[in-house]
Amino acid sequence: MRIYYAMEAEGLRHHVRSALGVDAAAWNRFHRRIHEWRRSLESRYGIPADLGLRPGELVSTPHSCTCGCHSEPAPRQGAEVIAEGLRLIEDFAAEYGGVRLTNICLDKNHITSHRRVSLDRLFNRVNATAAQSGGHALVIFGQEPEEMVTGLYHRLRNYNPVPARQGPCDDGWHTRNLPIERVIGGPAFRDPDGDCLLQAVGLVAHALLWQEEPPDTDALGGAFGILDRSLNRRAARNDPQGVVRR
Repeated sequence: MRIYYAMEAEGLRHHVRSALGVDAAAWNRFHRRIHEWRRSLESRYGIPADLGLRPGELVSTPHSCTCGCHSEPAPRQGAEVIAEGLRLIEDFAAEYGGVRLTNICLDKNHITSHRRVSLDRLFNRVNATAAQSGGHALVIFGQEPEEMVTGLYHRLRNYNPVPARQGPCDDGWHTRNLPIERVIGGPAFRDPDGDCLLQAVGLVAHALLWQEEPPDTDALGGAFGILDRSLNRRAARNDPQGVVRR
């Protein structure tokens, strides 16, 4: 069983949806490590552990601390916080395994209904990954319940036409119905402010967006490069980072 935590990031041209998959056997250890890191940010920068970690705010304006006893992270320090979070995910994947990142990045100028398309791609990649391992998956979204998410999930559970090659030379195309039966329980929704794993994958989504739309800070544009062994490259074999782009 793998639990996925999904977050979005929106740029001027690109829409990103990232999902952090955590195996049930690794969940306690990974959650403990992320939670301890979040607590450390409170002592170092005054970022309360019980409030959300918003990447855009980390690199734009200092976090407001009312107690007056913490140093406030400047944009440069905010970039360091984001890099720390990404490195934590990467190091855990390299050391223990049991975590994997699936990423979708769509050009909004080329793909209409990009949010719906990215959601379709996410559900299908999660289902395919679960099928490869002979397991199942649950997806938790860091947002308010949304009809598009629940509606698409229930449709794909029953009807999910997937293109496939046919013929002796694979020179033709047809579609076959592959319901996402490995994604169980329906989509769940949580407030990212109260879930440190949703906050962690939020860093991933923004790092990918900044790679596609480089900001003024060079450190942010290269942040996604921290991730390597944690990436699900099977999601898009033609992309060096496994990012689904269509």
